[in-house]
Amino acid sequence: MSRVAHARTWAVLAGICASTAAVAAGGHHAVDDAAIAEPGACKVESWLTDAQDGERLLHAGGGCRVGPIELNGSAEYARVDGSSQTGYGLQGKWATELLPGFSAGLSLATNWQAHLRPRWQGSTLSTLFTWSPREDLSLHLNLGRDFVHGGDDQARSGAAVEWTARPGWSIVGERYLADRTHYLRAGLRRTVSEGWTVDFSRAQRLSGPRASNWTLGTAWQFGRP
Repeated sequence: MSRVAHARTWAVLAGICASTAAVAAGGHHAVDDAAIAEPGACKVESWLTDAQDGERLLHAGGGCRVGPIELNGSAEYARVDGSSQTGYGLQGKWATELLPGFSAGLSLATNWQAHLRPRWQGSTLSTLFTWSPREDLSLHLNLGRDFVHGGDDQARSGAAVEWTARPGWSIVGERYLADRTHYLRAGLRRTVSEGWTVDFSRAQRLSGPRASNWTLGTAWQFGRP
């Protein structure tokens, strides 16, 4: 595959990934939680990903609670093999508590690429589950599918655990499938102040075409009554 063709293919896949990862629990983490912002609350977030095969990605996004759902939007600039691409994503998310400590939800995300034809590249539909057996521990499960425009649909799934090891410090571990690649990720989250967090993680490729990567990100939530 030529470098240009590789860059175009990667850009399409990155766009699908951005449409879901942009609003995952803990920002850049791939596995989302079955929870939405409180009424009147909003968030902004950004991160930088550096992959072992030379891919670089800068993300910026945000969202707010609108009635019964959370709406999120994002933009990403990616560069690989000397080529660059800009993508945009939009996600709607709904979640509810079914039992004490157990919640379920749905996420529908779609994305566009600025310099490809057609610009719309696909959508992702996911079911979300979260179980919190203790105040300091949460388990998440996602089952979904990427619907790629002009290409083969792809399975997307993952499981994650979040543990608050001590006040202000959390450890996140997840195993997930995205872009036909299996990953194992470990991350550390620091709550700097109320509503402001910083995340750092390593995603190790277990199998598949994509590369392992490092990500550094930050998020700010505000407006909660």
